[in-house]
Amino acid sequence: MIYVLTNAVVTAYCSCQICCGRNAKGIDASGHKPIEGITIAIPRRFPLGSRVIIEGHEYIGSDRLSKRFNSRFDIYFKSHSDAVRFGKQTKRVTVITPKHKIK
Repeated sequence: MIYVLTNAVVTAYCSCQICCGRNAKGIDASGHKPIEGITIAIPRRFPLGSRVIIEGHEYIGSDRLSKRFNSRFDIYFKSHSDAVRFGKQTKRVTVITPKHKIK
């Protein structure tokens, strides 16, 4: 399925305890180390492995957000300062879900 969200909230995070909480281990929800420019945390209504396109750049949804931010898309950055600089933006987001759910 292809979903186009015209006014999606897009934020940024890194693997630090400020962004991910005191139990941060540097591993995404799919069990891998996140990669800048590829990893994005996606809402729970989309399966992990979904492709997410924002302004022509394609990410792979391999992480989840905390439940209170579940309607956002959260782009991974290696640097906390880069994530903070990105801030909170409203963007057009296209989500392409895989044919088979990845567990």
